Amino acid sequence: MQVNNRLQEESFRYTADKKNMSFRVDDIEKLSDINTYCDKINESIIFNDNIWGIEVEADVELADWVYSSIGTGGTDDRRIVAEILSKQGFEKTAGNSILISLGEWKDSVSSVKEYVINRRKILSKINNPNEYFDFMKSCFIDSCFADDILAEMKHIQNFPDHAEEITKNLAVLNDEAIKLYCRYKNNLKIAIDEISTKLLACSLDPAHRDSLWFSFTYEDIHTDVRCEPHLKLIRNDSDLRIYFYWKDDRIANGKKVLIGRIGRHPWSK
Repeated sequence: MQVNNRLQEESFRYTADKKNMSFRVDDIEKLSDINTYCDKINESIIFNDNIWGIEVEADVELADWVYSSIGTGGTDDRRIVAEILSKQGFEKTAGNSILISLGEWKDSVSSVKEYVINRRKILSKINNPNEYFDFMKSCFIDSCFADDILAEMKHIQNFPDHAEEITKNLAVLNDEAIKLYCRYKNNLKIAIDEISTKLLACSLDPAHRDSLWFSFTYEDIHTDVRCEPHLKLIRNDSDLRIYFYWKDDRIANGKKVLIGRIGRHPWSK
């Protein structure tokens, strides 16, 4: 799966509401956040070279604003824009596009939150577990997936029917699990109950704890972690689960939630 991160060049043009670049400080910061996210997943932002001739203020083109310090705006803002535009990407021959803008713009995203939502929408429509796996990590950068997680995903029956629900559950874990752990680490039942209010159900499985160890590799660290908490998908008695653990200080200094398994129970009934 390929994504074209397309910059809306016209979003840089000045308007009556944003008549000079001193009005674009927040917009530039948000665009920088999207650019940083793209860097983390080894992607770039695509734009046309005509962007340099766009007037960002009356009679001030972007190239002159960035490199000649003409017009309003701080040095840091000019440096940030220059950095973003110095890493121009190349359009993929096939794939989805996410339109990115400086500030709010029709049919475009202007914050990293909106950008990630759009990536996950693309993910939820992928019908093949191999393709889903390949694209998955770029949508959940605060998660670490077990080494053999794809092998089990291939066994999910009617995978296209469940891709959206899997994506929704992974999003909650990626965005909230570590925060909940840090808040309720002395009573994780509260964290489990809070996740259950957002999804179908979250619970423990003390009867099968010995079967819930999964191998993780992160950079030069390889370790096994027991992922007993699990999310139930489809319905409470289904055989489709997501097993996870909140965090492990040996992996990414405890900054990633650990996803041990997406699929069936890892034990025989």
